[in-house]
Amino acid sequence: MLFYAILGGIGLVFLVSMLLAGDLFGDHGDVATLADLHADADGAGGGPSFLSTRVMAAFMTAFGAGGMVARYFGLPHVAAAPIGVGSGFVLGGIVYQFAKLLHSQQASSEVQLHQLVGQSAHVTVGIPAGGVGQVTLTFAGQQTTQIARSVDGTAIQLGAAVVIAALRGDTLVVVPEGAIRGGA
Repeated sequence: MLFYAILGGIGLVFLVSMLLAGDLFGDHGDVATLADLHADADGAGGGPSFLSTRVMAAFMTAFGAGGMVARYFGLPHVAAAPIGVGSGFVLGGIVYQFAKLLHSQQASSEVQLHQLVGQSAHVTVGIPAGGVGQVTLTFAGQQTTQIARSVDGTAIQLGAAVVIAALRGDTLVVVPEGAIRGGA
């Protein structure tokens, strides 16, 4: 019974530590696979893992508790171990499903610059000749403000309507809206 009590206690200590410390053992403690890294690079987002520290700590806690209860009722280790494993899978599965539910409720507010090409914006800080200014636009329901320069290096006045033509590093390259209409 002592073996199960120690394992359950270690798992419980980890669970309580994660509860009190928050992000200390959060997403950074999860085991990442190559598929997870590929999904993150594609912007698909991974979500929780069966191998996350929370799920493993819940499994360990339930394994210890299930094994202790089985030993308390006089069952041999041959029967107590499978009961502990079953208890671990049940609680680990519940924790995993709860984490999956919480992850699905999250919304991404990240705007990627390449998505802004072709969008209309307004100059909020004038763009001097050969220099940079600032544009503001609403994209995907979110207002964003970005550094911008004109496509041909000419000045663009404050308040002018522009279209984002390209990217140069992390700077938007813009053209006055009238220049596009006039050239079409």
